[in-house]
Amino acid sequence: MNKVYLITYNPDAVFNKTVFHSHVLSLYPKHISDWWHHIDSAYLVVSTLNVNQLYNLVFPGVPGKYLLIIEVDPNNAQGWLPNNAWSWLQKYQRKIR
Repeated sequence: MNKVYLITYNPDAVFNKTVFHSHVLSLYPKHISDWWHHIDSAYLVVSTLNVNQLYNLVFPGVPGKYLLIIEVDPNNAQGWLPNNAWSWLQKYQRKIR
């Protein structure tokens, strides 16, 4: 079953976010089926993996940096983002009857 996860890290002056971005994209499409990146230090990814499996794949891209991977509920989201970001998130919302 597909789940949506938030991956976020603590950037600093020596962190190469371009390298990390490439690392996350290298997981597509084998381990993540879709991804979203509208906020600099945050990615939303869709995967059938559990959080521990995903962590084991992502962590090598941010050695020694704080990292959080957490499952998110696309049905319970709020914020100020461009329309295309909300359109992406709506693809993963469960239809409630």
